[in-house]
Amino acid sequence: MIPEEGEVEIYEMDEALLREKCREWCMDECIACVEKVSSSPQMGVKSAFTFGENAKMPKTMLYAFYIPFSEVPPSKWKAEFSLKQGKEASKKEKKSADIECARKLFPNVSLRRTPQCRTDHDGFADALLMAAYAKRRL
Repeated sequence: MIPEEGEVEIYEMDEALLREKCREWCMDECIACVEKVSSSPQMGVKSAFTFGENAKMPKTMLYAFYIPFSEVPPSKWKAEFSLKQGKEASKKEKKSADIECARKLFPNVSLRRTPQCRTDHDGFADALLMAAYAKRRL
């Protein structure tokens, strides 16, 4: 979350915590950005189903608390920050670039899952960049 004033907040995805935060945020004027995702042909039936169920949870929560949101594909929010996409780079290079970009934009925000972690989490970087995209464009 990137508030107008105050510190940036970043959380591990958890249904109970998301419900708690949505309860807080619905009282404020805010907008959410949810990554528009799809399953890949390499996924099995069960994993594709599980992926779809998990992808639906944040949107359901936002609907329930009347928090407006936009679904934004990775190609759109990554282009905002000139990040490599598709076959331009390896998966590792893309993750490193996302983390580096998030660090530059938000140098005071920790991208580590816990204080004990030694490496930054690319999922945290992506979430932060999507929030920055939403703040700029939505």
